[in-house]
Amino acid sequence: MAVSTSVAGATSTAASLAPASRPPRSGAATAVLLVLSALLGAAGTTYLAAAGTSLGAQLDAPDLWFRENHPALRPVELGFEAARSWTAAALGIWVVAWLLAGLAVRRGVAVRWLLAVGVFWSVPLLIGPPLFTADPWFYTAIGAAVQNGVDPFEYGPGVLGDVDAVRGAERFWRFSPTPYSPPFVALLSGLSWLFDQNLLAVLAAIRVLCVAGWAVCALLVCRIAQRLGGSPAVAMWLGAINPLVLVHLVSGNHNDALMLALLLPGLLLALYDRPLLGILLCVAGAGIKATALVAVLVIGVDWAQRQDGWPARLRALALAGGLGAGAFALSVQLTGWGWGFLDNLDVPGKALESMTPTTALAFALDVDDPPIDGTRVAGVVVAVVVSLLFLTRLRSWGLVRVTSWIALTVILTSSVVWPWYLVWPTMLFAAAGVFAERLLVVAWSVLMLFTVLPGGHSVTDLYSRPLVDQIALGVLGVALVAGLVHVLRSRRRRTDPMPEPAR
Repeated sequence: MAVSTSVAGATSTAASLAPASRPPRSGAATAVLLVLSALLGAAGTTYLAAAGTSLGAQLDAPDLWFRENHPALRPVELGFEAARSWTAAALGIWVVAWLLAGLAVRRGVAVRWLLAVGVFWSVPLLIGPPLFTADPWFYTAIGAAVQNGVDPFEYGPGVLGDVDAVRGAERFWRFSPTPYSPPFVALLSGLSWLFDQNLLAVLAAIRVLCVAGWAVCALLVCRIAQRLGGSPAVAMWLGAINPLVLVHLVSGNHNDALMLALLLPGLLLALYDRPLLGILLCVAGAGIKATALVAVLVIGVDWAQRQDGWPARLRALALAGGLGAGAFALSVQLTGWGWGFLDNLDVPGKALESMTPTTALAFALDVDDPPIDGTRVAGVVVAVVVSLLFLTRLRSWGLVRVTSWIALTVILTSSVVWPWYLVWPTMLFAAAGVFAERLLVVAWSVLMLFTVLPGGHSVTDLYSRPLVDQIALGVLGVALVAGLVHVLRSRRRRTDPMPEPAR
């Protein structure tokens, strides 16, 4: 069987930058690094779990978890400034621990030890309440609403009134229809039915599913990296035990964990020249979050490009597109809710967050009457054009890197950006990215950890507009300029003539 260009196109760059090419320097120093990393990280996550969600919380209802926040760590006791400082310090300690684990990776540490460290960090997160988000409580509310006869694509679960399983959802989502794909809503309804709409039981079930999804992702990022000739240890460190990943998949229990647990094996199957099976798995991921359809597009185009002649390419593209669209349509129709969820895809965009580039641009242009609609339309145009350009790089960059860049483009040009949205490109770049892309992942992983308070409020809400929007645009602008400079320098190095050998 011929090796697909999606594999061959990424092997050379990934392998050339893999720390595995360094002579292993395992020993006492490496063990000390890992132990220190494990202890520091666990100290950070233990504080976060003990302090709980009270900082910046819209979760004011009682008994939303199996225990209450530690009384002495509540902001009313510490003071809100002190509480924010302690939270930032805990996150900072965890970041230091993660970077120490990265040093151990450079010394040739085994993947299993990295995973053990990540699991050790995660123990407090597993015990503590969902942090840095209120989404899991919205999930329980959706399931309870469906069980009580509410169409979740027409009404928010708040129409049920004072129902136990609904009270944890923040007010905005309590009275908003859901933007989630119908198969995911069917899953939430099934969990609510199975556990008799018991709030804590459904939350625990969602956590179990999300943690299982994270475990699948941890395995698969290593497998993808290995398939592409890269370093499984780097993939584990950057893509699986990354604090940004753990805090939002293991603790925050976002449905991105379930989506990625289906999307990553789909991409791996495509790398093993099983594109149609890969498409079906990515469609299943789109049943959790519709953005997974991006991977269906990339797999289809990649498979078509590897055919001989235009007729064969067009047939492959038509088959891939038809299979993807047909499977997704069937999954939606089988739920019985139809396509009303498409009208709700813009609901998250009602949160005018400064960390969203299109929103920040609108407020930077006119803080009193921001042209939100105009900047979002411009974002869609940019996403389409840039994504098409990335598709032309499939042969040289490979399937996974192109999927990573298109996913990142779609995220940054969308109507709302939250830190957990970046988990998807984080994992893909960890598995297949080149050195500069991995540095970018390290930078945003650290930065985005500090953009949300434990209760779910955005840190940018603490500052005035348009200054905070201008800062957000400035950070993005610096990143774009740095990327452009890197690309230009890389091209110059490739085109510079080789020096004549000395005679």
